[in-house]
Amino acid sequence: GLFPGSQPTRAPRETLEVNMMIDDDDEEVIGPTIWEAAAEEEIQENFWEYHCRKNRNEGKGDAVYNNLAYLPVCNCMPVCRKGCRNPTWMWTKKK
Repeated sequence: GLFPGSQPTRAPRETLEVNMMIDDDDEEVIGPTIWEAAAEEEIQENFWEYHCRKNRNEGKGDAVYNNLAYLPVCNCMPVCRKGCRNPTWMWTKKK
């Protein structure tokens, strides 16, 4: 907590399990990950950082472009279940 002697605040357990859903048969269903919810997005022409990195070194790309993947991430989970409309893009380790 913020005050001396106060107890730390913890989120309720159900808010920590953001990917859990219950289907019509009362079975737990795992929802999409932050990567899966935004997977259908494509790199646009106005993503300047991506295109600048791609075109460096006479079109061979810089170290970030060559060694990392530029992927969309759903920034409104757990609300989005499929097809995120406003993903954030980030550089991450290639699989």
